[in-house]
Amino acid sequence: MKPQVSIEQVLSAEPPYFVIHKDEQGQLETLDNHFASYQQALDFVLEQGWQVKREQANSSLHVETRFLKP
Repeated sequence: MKPQVSIEQVLSAEPPYFVIHKDEQGQLETLDNHFASYQQALDFVLEQGWQVKREQANSSLHVETRFLKP
């Protein structure tokens, strides 16, 4: 299975940058690479053949309301 990654913006630094968190078989690792833009980080992830994790919804209310009968 391909590693799952998430891209996070670090706002505390000047200038702000993006980092990649890689989750491979339950082990979370933050890569040392810093990227000036989200697009650069995403291009790096895609070149490696990794997958970007989907953000999990806080609530499944959207799904529940979608299937309610009128």
